[in-house]
Amino acid sequence: MRYIMPCLLPLPIGDYQRELVDIIAARFGLTLTQRQAIPAHFTLKYHFTTPEIGQVEALLDDFVRRQRKAPITVGRFGHFFEDIVFVEVEFSAAAQRAFDALVSALRTLPWMSWDQFDAEKLHPHVTIAERCRPRFAEIWEFLKPRERRFTACFDNITILKKVGEADDMDLWAVHRRFDLGD
Repeated sequence: MRYIMPCLLPLPIGDYQRELVDIIAARFGLTLTQRQAIPAHFTLKYHFTTPEIGQVEALLDDFVRRQRKAPITVGRFGHFFEDIVFVEVEFSAAAQRAFDALVSALRTLPWMSWDQFDAEKLHPHVTIAERCRPRFAEIWEFLKPRERRFTACFDNITILKKVGEADDMDLWAVHRRFDLGD
């Protein structure tokens, strides 16, 4: 089975992300992010495949018992080239330490695959538009007055499981959520 590992974000951020995704879809016809309908999140570990998700679950059960939630800031717009527009996720020093510890723990699984944007190369973000290069300049200007900032926590590690495909995109569902301690 194929999985991805995000940190799901709370409703004020989720509402903001959904509002931006919906308005960009309606105004610019960029519906991919909207159709994916994945809850607001930032990715901790990109796609991996395993028939033994129980190994990952055991590792995460142990990890969240030893780690505490840590503050993050969500705000400011950013982009990857002109293809993806997102809201930045900034880690506090404590959140960065927790993330680094997660990467170290996952590296103990010899079969775990690592993407070119995983681990130390991860750029935490909340996606709001994809495949936007042809209209990037318009979208960028449109978004500027809509920027907001939120404080939240890196407080969970969630495993999403691929449950199918439709319209040239993967479909995902929550497999299991692991909450970090207070």
